[in-house]
Amino acid sequence: MDTTRRGLLIGGAALAPGLAPGLALAEASVDPTPPPTIRAHLGVTENPYGPSPAARKAAIKALDETPYYAWALEPPLVALIAKRDRVQPEQVGLCNGSLEALSLLPTAFAKQGPIVSAQPSYATPLLYAQRQGARLEWVPVAADSQIDLDALAARAKAVGAGAIYVCNPNNPTGLLLDPDALRAFCVEMSKTCPVIVDEAYIEISPDPERHSMMDLVRAGHDVIVARTFSKVYGMAGLRVGFIVARPDRVKSLKSLIPTHKGRPGLAAAAVCYGDPAYLAGAKTYLEGCRAKIYAICQANGLSYLPSYGTYVFVDSGKPNLAFQKTLASMGVEVRVFDSPRHPTWIRVGTASPAELDYFAQVLPKALKA
Repeated sequence: MDTTRRGLLIGGAALAPGLAPGLALAEASVDPTPPPTIRAHLGVTENPYGPSPAARKAAIKALDETPYYAWALEPPLVALIAKRDRVQPEQVGLCNGSLEALSLLPTAFAKQGPIVSAQPSYATPLLYAQRQGARLEWVPVAADSQIDLDALAARAKAVGAGAIYVCNPNNPTGLLLDPDALRAFCVEMSKTCPVIVDEAYIEISPDPERHSMMDLVRAGHDVIVARTFSKVYGMAGLRVGFIVARPDRVKSLKSLIPTHKGRPGLAAAAVCYGDPAYLAGAKTYLEGCRAKIYAICQANGLSYLPSYGTYVFVDSGKPNLAFQKTLASMGVEVRVFDSPRHPTWIRVGTASPAELDYFAQVLPKALKA
């Protein structure tokens, strides 16, 4: 896996002009020197624990039928999700990773008004919408780095929001919102515009049922819950996700998606969704990764936020863009987010033990550079 796979990353997207407001790249001449090989891929929030054994077997078996489209595999997966989450099948919409839905729906909703989101948060889908003409309204997180729901509501009302995006636990901070406060926020704000709740990491929260806003969808509120098999289920390369929402929102998503899902991913998702034994193992593994990152930070005197995601938000104490480049020159990839409140913070993703060991080895040198 070489460095060309990813490059330097910021705000959930490849660092490029115009993608992250307020951050510009200086023009540079072409450097013929090959970039350093990345030995610790900590910039993208993947789960090295990998898919469950059942998911692996299902994906491999599905390869025998890859000459054929996978339409027939979609309804059974939809039915499975609907049954497990106690909704109707017409309230479930499949997508190629939750990113597809999180990009296409805000783009469509932006016709009605700006898309309002906390900052920092997972910016990739919103920046996609912006490139399609959407107006984005960023609301800084509170002093404790938690999403400020009151400020988010005030901004949404002031600008006539087309939709509100909430990532919970938030990415990059890893913080979970108080479920009662978020529930009250969603009920109130969904009276005026759809509220998109990105629950990419909810399965590894202390109480997924309580922290999820799935019950609001069941109650008929205009809340869109987005989930993915890319993170906790270790299937980032298979691209399967879904939303649970009102039937009209699901129809809107289906009208926007131009492609079908792949057979191996659908087959794998159908056998692993909600697998309690697998989820317990993945949660333990990821908690161990986070604990290791915490220990590395403590050994180097760095502050960090306790996380419920597959990443840790770390205060490097140095201008983050420059520090990101320093780490990259030493073979470590991390991600930086555009946030005026966090000019020195980097996001460190969970990774294999060997990658985290390498990060531990390199970090003291990078901090002295």
